[in-house]
Parts: sequence; structure tokens; C-alpha cells
Amino acid sequence: MRDISTSRVRSLVVALSVAAAACAVPGLASADQPVMRIAFPSGMNGQIVVTMDKAGIAQQSSLKAKFDSFQYGPPMMEALAAGSIDAVVTSLMPVTSYAAKIPGDIKIVAMVGQSSHSLMVDKSSGIAALDSLAGKKLGVSFGSDSHLDTLVWLKEKGLADKVLLVNIAPGELATALGNKSVDAIVIRQPQVLRLQQQSDAQILHTWPFRFVSIVKTKFIAEHPQEVEKYIAALRKAILFIAQNRQKSAEWFGEYLRTDPAVVMAASKDDPFYAATDLKQIDIAVKPDSRALIEKWAADAFEYKMIRQKLDLDSLFQ
Repeated sequence: MRDISTSRVRSLVVALSVAAAACAVPGLASADQPVMRIAFPSGMNGQIVVTMDKAGIAQQSSLKAKFDSFQYGPPMMEALAAGSIDAVVTSLMPVTSYAAKIPGDIKIVAMVGQSSHSLMVDKSSGIAALDSLAGKKLGVSFGSDSHLDTLVWLKEKGLADKVLLVNIAPGELATALGNKSVDAIVIRQPQVLRLQQQSDAQILHTWPFRFVSIVKTKFIAEHPQEVEKYIAALRKAILFIAQNRQKSAEWFGEYLRTDPAVVMAASKDDPFYAATDLKQIDIAVKPDSRALIEKWAADAFEYKMIRQKLDLDSLFQ
């Protein structure tokens, strides 16, 4: 048996000690730790993930993460179905559509706040009251959260068969209102504020635009500890935004190519951003959240936005 020199032994001991320390120190991920691939769209919900990345919160939470952005929800959900991402911060309609098509593939792990979308008209439209919408063209992005909210709202107001809905891509809604190809639009933040500032467009109605995070069921089963770290990182990111509004708005404004002041103003829709302590950031899926999602899924089925009813038990942890 070959002799091992004293210096060689010391080197091995040091190397093993450093490796052990790296595993023990919070915020340092081990080499064999799985990477959680996290995606987000261009809506206000993306601010949470951008902040998690830019502020180093994933690393602080000992989460090894890779971040991907998508302009719109459908391509993001296609990537989720293909298995190229593990978690998504999104909204209710993409989750509902996905769960109806691929039952049991995802679970809602967190309720991460809200923004809003609004029904807007041009200041010169002559539409000042809801009844004035009768006989008008209303632009909305079909298959979106705002589409379902609009359908439910029109029925409640007795306008379901009196307003013509026109399918317009999210990025083209403001242009459609400006060139008068439609009489009104339903559009989300921060575009609402942009329109108000740039053209004095007026708001007739506003809905909450609720945000959730989902994770692949397979990832949850295989890496439950990473999911716990992810949820902790979501909470810390939300608190960071609340306590560092300007910096967070600058990061997200750069991503959106939007004035940070607009991002800050739009963030006021989210009550989480008034928090001063991590204890105030409760993103658990509680019974009232589940009831809200159940109502949403029922409406989506009633208005034929999904083709089959959801197995809601499979959608929650």
C-alpha cells in the first residue's frame, strides 16, 4: 500500500471541510442540488420573479434557480407542458386552461398578490356610462383573465347580447382604442396607467387581476424541500418589493421598458406592498382562496373557456 504524505492528507482534510461548510452555510447550494426553472410573463406578476432574481433572494433562500421570461401566457404554459420549466408565477386563467387540458400535472402552491385590469374608453368616445356600451365594439384578449371577467360582468349588467367582443392581442389593445377600430378595451396594468397619462383614456370599470404560483406535481414529489425554499423566496421577494419600491420598480421597469414611476403606481393595486414585516406576507392557499378558484373554474366552464370541469382536488396540495 502506497504511503500518503502528511501534506497530501492535510489537503484532503481541508477540501472535505470546505465542502461540508458549503453545504451547511445558508445561501450556498450544493453541486448536486436540482435547479428549479422558474418562468414569468410580462404582466405585473413578473415583478416578483424579477426581484427574486435581481436581489439574489433565491440564493439567500438556498434555492438553485434559473429564470425564464415570456411575453405572453400561452407560450409559457406550452413550455411548462413540455417539461422545460418547473414553476410559474401567473394568473388564474392560464392555470385553469392548463389544468383542464392536463389534469394533475400542476398544483397551486401560493397566492402571490394582485394587480388589476380595466375597461377603458377614449375621452372623446361619448361613452360615459355602462349603458352606453350597448351596440359598441369591445376589444379584449380572448382566453385571458380579462376575457372571463368581461363575460361574467356583461351578463350581470344585462349587456351580454348587446356588446360585440373583438379579439385583440394584449400588445395591440391600446392601438386599437387609439385608432378607433373598437369603442372600448379591457386592458391590464401597467398599460392602464400609460393610457391615462398619454391619452387621457377613461376607466369605466376595474377588476382585480389575481396572481398565483404553480409548480409541476412531479417536481413537488421529487423535490419537496426545493418547493419549500421557493415559497420562502416568493415571500421574501414580495417583502423586498414592499420595502424597496423604487429599486424594484427600476428593475422591472427596465425589463418592461416602462417608466419605473408607472410600475410603482400600478403596484398600489397589491395590498401586499403595504407590508412592513415578513409575517404580513401570507401567500398560503387558504379556504377562501380555494373557494375563489373554484368559482373561477366554474365560470370558465360555463362560458366555454374550458371544455371540461376541473378536478379541483388535484390542483391543490
